[in-house]
Amino acid sequence: MQATLSTLLGVAAGCIGLYSLVPQVVKCCRSGDVAAISLRMFAVRTFGLLLWTVYGFALGSLPILVFSALGLVLSSVILVLKVRGSRLQAAGEPCRQDASPHQAPGAAEPVAR
Repeated sequence: MQATLSTLLGVAAGCIGLYSLVPQVVKCCRSGDVAAISLRMFAVRTFGLLLWTVYGFALGSLPILVFSALGLVLSSVILVLKVRGSRLQAAGEPCRQDASPHQAPGAAEPVAR
């Protein structure tokens, strides 16, 4: 199998693009903190990656197909975590960022007058 320059370029671009999502997925899965993530941006990104996956399939381009599909999976994980986190916050469950950064863990809340 002969690898052309354009295929190697596609594989390199796919690896870099895919790697850019990994830290966000790991952080969201470990901490559960999705408050700073834009729901609209990840919804649009996920839809775009779905279209790229279909396009890669239609062209028969393995780099486009594989990396778009893997990016679609990672973006979908973030999107699901964001939707699930938004529902929990809307139901009245406190966000992990509600605590004041200046307040020690376990310290009493100040009394409002």
